Amino acid sequence: MDISQLKREAGVKACQMVEDGMTLGVGTGSTVAYFIEELGRRHREEGLCAHCVPTSIRSAEALRKAGMEVCDIDKVGRIDLTVDGADAVDPDLNGLKGLGGALLWEKIVAENTDHYVWIVDERKLVPSLRGKVCLEVVKFGSGRLLKELEECGLNPSFKQGENGPALTDSSNYLIELDLGEIKDPAFLATDLKQRTGVIEHGMFLGMVDEVIVARENGVEIIKKAIA
Repeated sequence: MDISQLKREAGVKACQMVEDGMTLGVGTGSTVAYFIEELGRRHREEGLCAHCVPTSIRSAEALRKAGMEVCDIDKVGRIDLTVDGADAVDPDLNGLKGLGGALLWEKIVAENTDHYVWIVDERKLVPSLRGKVCLEVVKFGSGRLLKELEECGLNPSFKQGENGPALTDSSNYLIELDLGEIKDPAFLATDLKQRTGVIEHGMFLGMVDEVIVARENGVEIIKKAIA
């Protein structure tokens, strides 16, 4: 089974959780694209309706194309269910997200959601968080912030677009930290968030309720342990 088929299976499985009339948070990324595609199918064939709050302009456009209603987060109450992807998920269901640049909107939607779900293929499951952590930062003073992060040994670089530094949907810059194993994610998250100029980071710790994993031998649902 190829990766695209695994992603499709995860998206279709997540779409089974959507009920008519829900306020639905819709993430961003290649796996979520299959979720949106399935939403569109259910809308056409079953009459499914949902009030969709997208986490990016790209997802908003895809939702409209699929025939779904797109809503402003400030015009809805609590979000019933949000389905999003993840770049890496550890055994405690902590994750890294935002390499596509949508981390700020994704986190705002996630924090206003009653039930938060990630859909991934099995490659995204990792024994510990490591690799790239993305930061959304204000443009003003971003060069100085980059130097500060560099002096801390965090291996920062500006994420590049076609014509220079990439811009988020909020017109901010993105800095990627190329890290090894993150031995203390909570400490790093706190350290990054308190740095002036950092708007948000792509570490999503203790936030997700369940993860739908598409494996070659079927779909697995991993739920957050109840303390």
